[in-house]
Amino acid sequence: MSSEPRAETDTAVGEQCTACGAALSEQVLALQTYPESDEQTLDGLTNGGLTHCPECAAEPVALLDTWADHDQPPVNPDQPLGAGYREVSDCCSFCGNDCDRPVVGVELYRRPGGGLPAYANYTLCGDCQDVFEEFLANIRE
Repeated sequence: MSSEPRAETDTAVGEQCTACGAALSEQVLALQTYPESDEQTLDGLTNGGLTHCPECAAEPVALLDTWADHDQPPVNPDQPLGAGYREVSDCCSFCGNDCDRPVVGVELYRRPGGGLPAYANYTLCGDCQDVFEEFLANIRE
């Protein structure tokens, strides 16, 4: 995903929900993660992130609506994009605690309705990364 905010856009023909496999409508939730260190990844958010149909997006949207978003991170070609997330926020968007381990930046595009913005950035601490990963795995079950 790019570092520039964008409005809701049509999905590509043939694109599918990463949770249920259904063909996507215009209203999708798209998430991408950016680890601060190379060894950090979140299952389900690698290889291009995820996109959810409106039905599968309901639970993630409810969760993300409780997170504190922040400014867009700076892009520095000499460091991982995840390091920029630490520069703009030293506390976790989910639990509010200080981030003492490497962070993962979460970038949100589009929304299936509700209170979420069309574009937002979040930072997750190490503990909340594990919780979010488990949450996403349960959506796909």
